[in-house]
Parts: sequence; C-alpha cells; structure tokens
Amino acid sequence: MSVRDTHSLTAWGIDSRWLHHNDAERRLLFVYAHPDDESFGNAGTILRYSSDGVAVHYACATRGEAGDVSPELLAGYADVGALRTVEQMRAAEVLGLTGVHFLGHRDSGMPGSPDNQHPNALIRQPPALVAGQIVALIRAIRPQVVVTFGPYGGYGHPDHVFCHHVTTAAFEAAGNPTLYPEQIADGLAPWQPQRLYYSTFGTRFLSTVVFMMRLLGKDPSRFGRNGDVDLIRAAREATPATTKIDTAAYFEQAIRARECHHSQGGGIGWIRRLPKPLQRRLNAVERFTRVAPPWNGEVIERDLFPPNH
Repeated sequence: MSVRDTHSLTAWGIDSRWLHHNDAERRLLFVYAHPDDESFGNAGTILRYSSDGVAVHYACATRGEAGDVSPELLAGYADVGALRTVEQMRAAEVLGLTGVHFLGHRDSGMPGSPDNQHPNALIRQPPALVAGQIVALIRAIRPQVVVTFGPYGGYGHPDHVFCHHVTTAAFEAAGNPTLYPEQIADGLAPWQPQRLYYSTFGTRFLSTVVFMMRLLGKDPSRFGRNGDVDLIRAAREATPATTKIDTAAYFEQAIRARECHHSQGGGIGWIRRLPKPLQRRLNAVERFTRVAPPWNGEVIERDLFPPNH
C-alpha cells in the first residue's frame, strides 16, 4: 500500500514530496532534523537500500532556516529555507528516495542562538505534536525499520536531540490503537515497526577523526564551519555500533548527494582534501545502534532489516 494512494498527510501538517512510486515490501524511514542530515550522515546506507528496491523515506523536521548561507547563493530564492528545500530535493533524486516528508517546523539553530527563541523553532513545539506527525508517517508508510539520531544527536544540535526523543516516542506509540485515535478515524491504522536504530559514528571512528584533526593542526573541540561542534564530547557520547552497513560501493553517488547541499559546504571540507583512497576508507562503512529489539551483544549486524525479510 502506498500512502500517496490512500491518505493525505497534510491534515497533520506534513508536506510530502513524492519522487517515485514504490510499493515495495521492504520500507525504511529515516527521521532527521534538517536538509542535508540524510546525505551527510547516511547517504551510503540510503543508496544501498534504494538501489536494492527498498522504499526509503526521509522525514525532515525543518527546512534548515538557521543554516549559514553565502548571500550570493540566495539569488532567486525567497529565503534560506527555500534554497535548502531545493537542495534537499536534488539530493533525494541522487539518493533514490521514494519520498521526502517535511514536518513544517523551523530550524532551532545551535545552543544559545537567537533561533532557539523563535516561536516556530522545532525545540519549542509540543513533543506530543511532533511525535504525532511521525506516528502518522509510520502508520501511512508502514516501515519495518525506523532510523533517527541517538540521545546526543551526533554532535549536540538541539534539533537532533529533539528528533531523537520524539521519534523514539513515535516508534513506541505507532502500534498502540489507543494513541492518536483521530489518525485511526482518518484511516491510518496502527502499525508497529519491527526495528528502531540510532545512527552513530561509533567511538573508534570519532577517536580516529580527532587524532587526524590534531595531526592536521585542527582543534577537534572546535569543529565545523562555525567552530561550535566538540568532536571530543561527541566521541564520548556516541552510542556503540551494533550494526555496520557496507557502503563502499556507493562512494561516488554519496559524494554527489552531499554536493547537492552546496550552500552547506557540500560535505566535510577537510575530509574532501584527503587522498581519495583515505576518503573511500572513511566512507566505506556507516554505523548504527539497534535499540529495539535490544541487540544481544554478540555478532555485529550487517543489515538493518530482520533476517529473511
């Protein structure tokens, strides 16, 4: 069943952009905060599954309105959000996404910024409201697997942390017929996904990045375009990698997807300056933490979907 064929999600404040008609049996939903989170974080994994015929959806909570953009790039666009929406849709085509679903909230910016106080900022919305939007998406798309941020949101961005909480709550609520009954009345039947994952860099990977940055004379506690990302803390807060997805075959496509987000630098600039073989090695695996059902702590998984699914 395709949500496009049976339901309108506009009633729940969701702007769904459909790229492909895909009624595949396997369905995967990523829930992140901004345009570019899907490409910078999990382009390889998305490409692996979309290339294999999986219906991969991206729920994007904001349109990245607080992102830094060079003024010349805004020519022809109403604002930063409009530009980054176009960039998101270009990346979605490269990634083979079935649909992109904008939840309609505003980018909250980094901790302590004026954007935190905007009334439409994601972090100022009632968590139950945003969780309800994600429940509606889960019930409509019926994914077996949901992926979102871990508790620290990768690097502590307030919107990432908020997405972690509301998506985890939505995962638990979507199958409960007593919750969000207005959705059920509208034809969105309860649906319980089988697996929940948090994306993670893994402590070993981040520790390697910290080491490499120091070799290059960079301060790992002041990472990013504005020097407001502490990779040392990110390494300390990272959830353990229970699942490793081989993404080596999709390196070039992943780079193209990241380059679509031109206003945000098209990726991690200093990594792009490394020799290509080293770039490929850094992009050969993407890591996740399986939260539900809990990982047994034995063999590292190589697939997000349950066996024989």
